[in-house]
Amino acid sequence: MLNHLTDIGRPDRSSAIIRQELAANGFVVVRNVLTADQVATLRRAVKRHLKSAGWYNYGGKFQVQAMHAVPDVGKIMTSDRVLDLLQGITEPHDVMLTGECDVMMNTTSTWHKDITHHPLAAERRVFEDETFRVYKIAFYLQDQDEHSRATLKVRPRSHKMENGTDLPAKPAAVQAGDAVVFDIRIDHVGQFPSLSDKLIRRGFEKIAPRLHVDPQKAFSKARALLRWSHPHGPDRMAIFVTFGPSHEWTRAYASACDEVHAPVAASMSPDVLAHLASRGMSVLRSDAG
Repeated sequence: MLNHLTDIGRPDRSSAIIRQELAANGFVVVRNVLTADQVATLRRAVKRHLKSAGWYNYGGKFQVQAMHAVPDVGKIMTSDRVLDLLQGITEPHDVMLTGECDVMMNTTSTWHKDITHHPLAAERRVFEDETFRVYKIAFYLQDQDEHSRATLKVRPRSHKMENGTDLPAKPAAVQAGDAVVFDIRIDHVGQFPSLSDKLIRRGFEKIAPRLHVDPQKAFSKARALLRWSHPHGPDRMAIFVTFGPSHEWTRAYASACDEVHAPVAASMSPDVLAHLASRGMSVLRSDAG
């Protein structure tokens, strides 16, 4: 059995291993994709952006279409080392970015599939069709070992079934700069909410209507205050970019997302678009909508 870890330094061999892992298990960890300088740049850019923009949800803040809204995210997520990895995964097809790119900071999560509430999930064949190859590449901008509460957990092989709750979970431990690539159909979870998180959230959900406040914003701000008063490490940040081969499934996924997510008031950098075009790659939503 393969160990889900691949060194991108050997592109020919590693691309084949990565494709094999994704097909069989639904995820793979690829080491050292981003440099330490790129990670530091992204952490600064994300924190600066989310200080005054983005949305409060899941106990933290997030930004959709971050490749549009945060220039440094667009630039680094389309750097050659990242694109080389994506190209190796989508071979023999060209890479197609859906335009979906989420940045999250200090959020909590529960077990889910990224396609569960997606219109495509109504079609059972989405779990049966071997040509379905839509993925997310995730970068966690801090070290997360297998014992960390923040570490991504997945259920290997659950990408081929509607309900994978009976399958065992596996932590995808990373160091900052590593990438986790996973099939959007796989069962996964980030940091579970703690008991105090659940109690605080339920409390705000009960009193928010009377106080005329947004319960998600109040919950997120309360968690931020607790982190400030009891510091226990850096802010947890992650970036997720959705991509796939130039294929009907990738287009169908992106089209359905357009109906669910409103566009942001920003366009992707012309330099980023030109770089993608020079490599024969495309993005399905490159403007402000």
